[in-house]
Amino acid sequence: MKTTKSLLFLIVAVVVLLSACSGGSNDKQSDKSNKSYDRIISLMPSNTEILYKLGLGKKIVGVSTVDDYPKDVKNKKKFNAMKLNKEALLKAKPDLILAHESQKSTDGKVLKSLKKSGVKVVYIKDAQSLKETYASFEQIGKVVHKEKEAHKLVKETRHNVDKVIKSVPKDKPKKKVFMEVSSEPEIYTAGKNTFFNDMLTKLHAKNEFASEEGWKKVSKENIIKKNPDVMISTMGMSEADYKKMVKQRGGFEKTNAVKDNEIKAVNGDQISRPGPRIDDGLKSLRDALYK
Repeated sequence: MKTTKSLLFLIVAVVVLLSACSGGSNDKQSDKSNKSYDRIISLMPSNTEILYKLGLGKKIVGVSTVDDYPKDVKNKKKFNAMKLNKEALLKAKPDLILAHESQKSTDGKVLKSLKKSGVKVVYIKDAQSLKETYASFEQIGKVVHKEKEAHKLVKETRHNVDKVIKSVPKDKPKKKVFMEVSSEPEIYTAGKNTFFNDMLTKLHAKNEFASEEGWKKVSKENIIKKNPDVMISTMGMSEADYKKMVKQRGGFEKTNAVKDNEIKAVNGDQISRPGPRIDDGLKSLRDALYK
């Protein structure tokens, strides 16, 4: 659970920091040479999982401190993606670093300096929808010269995602949902233009905070006022623990979610990472909504 909470905190921090980036998502980066990379550092768990799926696990020499999948990453050198250390990165002798686009504002100086030292640095776009997730597969595939493998991964993942979407009952009223991505020290949820909002929309559900932009801090009073039918935790805690937490909050007994015992928990890693396991994450979210 600690890893999931750290990752979710990283996600919220990352998206907030993206507002300080200028032109990050329009930065088209590709390696026009035929150079292959043998020592890769990935600074985002979703990108790490994509690299493994493209068959490059053995060439990864470093990952972020919140990487935990696949199991092999435990053998890789760990780097704090929120506070990069140039000397530590250079010591790993990377020839390619896959960074997140938000790091242009958080660690831009370090990464620019690494570029000057001859390390290829590529910023991967922040995926906030399933469509953008597929684009990330393609972007990384192009960088590492695994275009065919990336196309195959997109096809397989899209097929699996479509199967989950088609299994959703369309003849029932849309459920009003509250997604809790962080509870301490303050409660955060997902608004519009976020990955979670896109998934809820695909699953024929209504995000109660879809009128808000991005990852949003919300008050308990506002959640109660919205009166969600379902409350879903993505924080890595058990469903029993989440139910206990919610029921201890004053006023929440008035909500439909508590009255109907529709307080659920899903695998935070699977649904928060725009990577190859997103179909499993979507499936767990579907089950939380309809089972």
